[in-house]
Amino acid sequence: MRAPRRVPPSRTTVARRGSKLRRIFVTSVALVALSCLAAAVGLYAYVGRQIADIDAAAIEAHVPKQVTRVLARDGRLIGEIFEERRIVVPYADIPSHVENAFLAAEDADFYRHEGLDWLGIARAAVANLRAGAVRQGASTITQQVVKIFLLSPERTFRRKLQELVLARRIERLLPKRRILELYLNQIYLGHGCYGVEAASQYYFGKSVRDIDLGQAAVLAGLPKAPSRDSPIDNPEGAKRRQVYVLEQMVARGWADPEEARRFMEAPLDVVDRRVVPRVEPGAETVVDAVEAMLTERYGKDRLARLGAVVHTTIDLDVQRTAQAALRNALRAVDARQRYGRNLRPASEKRQQRARAKAKAAFAVGARVPMVVRRVVDDGTRRGVEGDVGEVVCFAPVAKGSRYDDPSKPLADVFAVGAITMVRIAEVSDEKGCTVRIDAGPEGAVVVVDASSGAVLAMVGGYDVPRGGFDRARRALRQPGSAFKPFVYGAALETRRYTPATLVEDSPEIYEKWRPTNYEVDAYRGPIRLREALAHSVNTVAIKLLDAVGIERVHDFARRAGIVSPLGDDLSLALGTSEVTPLELAAAYGTFARGGVRVPAYFVRSMDVPGEGTIDLVPAGERTIDAAVVYVLTSMMTSVVEEGTARRARKLRRPVAGKTGTSASNRDAWFAGFTPRHVGAVWIGFDEPRPLGRGETGGRAALPAFVEIFEAIERDLPAEPFLAPPGVEVRRIDRVTGKLARPDAAPGTTLDEVFVAGTAPTEEAPPPDAVDAADALLQLYGDEASPDPATTEATGGDTGAEDAED
Repeated sequence: MRAPRRVPPSRTTVARRGSKLRRIFVTSVALVALSCLAAAVGLYAYVGRQIADIDAAAIEAHVPKQVTRVLARDGRLIGEIFEERRIVVPYADIPSHVENAFLAAEDADFYRHEGLDWLGIARAAVANLRAGAVRQGASTITQQVVKIFLLSPERTFRRKLQELVLARRIERLLPKRRILELYLNQIYLGHGCYGVEAASQYYFGKSVRDIDLGQAAVLAGLPKAPSRDSPIDNPEGAKRRQVYVLEQMVARGWADPEEARRFMEAPLDVVDRRVVPRVEPGAETVVDAVEAMLTERYGKDRLARLGAVVHTTIDLDVQRTAQAALRNALRAVDARQRYGRNLRPASEKRQQRARAKAKAAFAVGARVPMVVRRVVDDGTRRGVEGDVGEVVCFAPVAKGSRYDDPSKPLADVFAVGAITMVRIAEVSDEKGCTVRIDAGPEGAVVVVDASSGAVLAMVGGYDVPRGGFDRARRALRQPGSAFKPFVYGAALETRRYTPATLVEDSPEIYEKWRPTNYEVDAYRGPIRLREALAHSVNTVAIKLLDAVGIERVHDFARRAGIVSPLGDDLSLALGTSEVTPLELAAAYGTFARGGVRVPAYFVRSMDVPGEGTIDLVPAGERTIDAAVVYVLTSMMTSVVEEGTARRARKLRRPVAGKTGTSASNRDAWFAGFTPRHVGAVWIGFDEPRPLGRGETGGRAALPAFVEIFEAIERDLPAEPFLAPPGVEVRRIDRVTGKLARPDAAPGTTLDEVFVAGTAPTEEAPPPDAVDAADALLQLYGDEASPDPATTEATGGDTGAEDAED
């Protein structure tokens, strides 16, 4: 029997079934969507309950870490102090094209959404679910502000949910412009720059207020990958991002197509930071000094957020001049004493001794002799290879470094077979032995404006990096005879001593100490105090100190500006108590101002957010009688005119000063002044040791002073030191220091200055009737000099001589 034929369903029946399936599918999708929505709402509510309310006041009061800028006296940037390079700029100062560039790149719908980009979130969610981890984001600018200010940086689903909740909340608490202001000041834009102002100044050398559309697009392209797309390190990547941002701005109607096209086709306009550094070369110690001052005033944490503008007294032209002069002086000492180089081969016997000495002392950090084998300059390495004991070591020599001579091939600087001192830096199987050419002496220079006490230049060494040892402020060293003016000044104050007073230049024994002059066993006999200071006679300075008293000299030095501890024995007269170059310059500045002490200062004011402008110029105070200072200054001009600083006569203007050399030529000084400027120069090793034969203050330090003052006073007329009231001039006899006879022969008299009332009243005897020794006997009796003190000096060999040329 044939089976019944199957009757196909009618179209109506099929349609009914399809409609039912669609209803089931749509209902299922809706149920799933509603379930997801309910779960999302529940999860959102749950996460929201777990998060504390946003403290809007705390966000508004937040002070980010930002840059404190240090400016020279003319407003030029010297350097910056920061933990994060950020300069906060208010929203009102951000140009619209900068704002639009960042919106186009990061969040075009910023002003339309309420903190979240739902389509972007959905798109990122699908990608992250597929990956099984958070790989993509759809963060709005609001969400990025939440990440920066309210959340930790980890990338988890829980943190993302917290971010969504907080983004909605912060939009209800803060206006859009404030959110954008927080973002544009906080975002990292590469090379240590945070915020658009710091980045604009770094990349373009100008404020964000002044950048053009193309530069704005460069900045806006950086947040995604600031290192990868750096316009300095990767200009191609930065260009691609700039073009993308400009295209987005044109598409949104935020930029003129023709203007945008012009910037797309133009090369990037950025500052080459390899050519324009952020810290003025040679002024690193100034920035360090400002940082130390601010840290003491505010503390480290507050300084990191200070955002101040510090107006210093530094004159960059004088600073550069001082830096160059110090380097020239140090290289001159290097050349004379053959520090760091040796052009002459040593004998075989000396080479063997050098190898034996290096072998015995071989250790990382040791200072040892190296016998030069060969000079290497092959494009990959540049330096000197030599024997350090039984080990072959390499000493790199960078081009332009202190021990390179740019005018000569390296082979003409270091001779094969020569011996040079090195320090062992590293010894390993992989890298072999590396040594550093032993550094020669270091130095410091301070230049001060004579009238105000403002520091114009402060150089802390040959090449001091940020954070390095600033010898101008921190090196406590013996000033040698540069301290003698304080002894002579104290004597003048007693009104018992004048420039014409005779003192016996003769040896004395003070218990266990027998001081001598630099020229050992060379004594002049009776000598006027002016001559004694000019020629730096040690015995006279000691006798003066003994006569007037140590406490009186302490008091005079303190009133001049010396703040470091001072010794209480007679070696004080020879400068055995340590001072800093800045301190000595400040004290000599008191002389230059006629007895008005002003603490040396290098910051005149600061603009501090929330505090306004703070004036930091110290007030002057008269601490020494003007007449005493004028007479002392006159005596100090003789140091230049006829004494140990004769090299300074080439300045062809009145200069007062004093050379100084500590025992065994360990420290070389010159401090001096004109009516306009004060300068102090120190040269010596960081670990005190002799500079070398003949390296006195007049030879090693004075040339730097002369070079500086030649430059800074070249176009200024010479000015005399003006005599104040209370000073008188008398003509005296050169030999006896008494008033000159009317019939005195030419050349036997001179005009001398005195504090009023202290000039001699007795007339010199007729010629050949008395000599200086007789005059001393008449003045002091049989002792023929002020009583020597009986205090034992504790300075050892310090003070035994003051090496002056």
